[in-house]
Amino acid sequence: MKKIRIVTQIIFLIFFSFVIVSGNMVLWLGVFLLSLLGAAVFGRFYCGYICPMNTAMGVTANLAKRLNWQTKSVPKVLKSKILPWMILALMIATMIVSKRVLQLELPILLILMVLSIVITLRYEEWVFHNHVCPYGALLSLTGKGAKFSTKVDSSLCIGCKKCEKVCSSMAVKMEDISKVAKIDSALCHQCQACTIICPTKAIRYTKSS
Repeated sequence: MKKIRIVTQIIFLIFFSFVIVSGNMVLWLGVFLLSLLGAAVFGRFYCGYICPMNTAMGVTANLAKRLNWQTKSVPKVLKSKILPWMILALMIATMIVSKRVLQLELPILLILMVLSIVITLRYEEWVFHNHVCPYGALLSLTGKGAKFSTKVDSSLCIGCKKCEKVCSSMAVKMEDISKVAKIDSALCHQCQACTIICPTKAIRYTKSS
C-alpha cells in the first residue's frame, strides 16, 4: 500500500512539473475538479495520492523534524478558519488580473507549493493542510460525507494512539470517554498510514454507514 502511494505521488509530481513547464494549468485544474467531485464518493484521495504540495511537504517535514526546526506553538493567524478561503479568493483574483491586465500567467500553484514548504519547515504538516491550503478547504466540503472512507472498527481498537501519531492531517482523534480512535472524513487524506500501523487491523477503507 505504501509503495503504491509513493509511486502514484511521484507520477503526479512529474505530471505537475510538466504542467508548470508547459504553462498549461488547465490540465491540472481538470485533475483537481475530477478529484473534487470524486471526493464525495471516495474521500480526499487527491491529498493523499495526487497533490504535489503534500508530496513535497512529506520530504520537508522529515528534514525539519531531523533538524528540530518545527515547533508545536502555532500562531493564531495560521489557525483561522477563513484563512484558506481568503487565499483562494486571492489566487482567483491574481490569476484574473495577471492574465487580463498583465497578459501573464503567474505560476500560482508553484507559489502555493513554495508556501507549503516554507510553512512545513517550521510547523507540522496539519497546519498547512487544515488551515492554509485552499484546495484542502474545498476538498473538506465534498470529502466530509464520502461514500467510502477510512474508518475505525471500535470493537477492535485498543486505544494505542499509533494511528493518531502517524496522521499528518490530524484526522484521527482518540475519544476521551470511549478511548477509541475516530477518523474525520473531512480531514482524512485516505493515505492509509493509520491502516498500515494499526496493530489490531481495526482500521480499513470501507463504505460509510
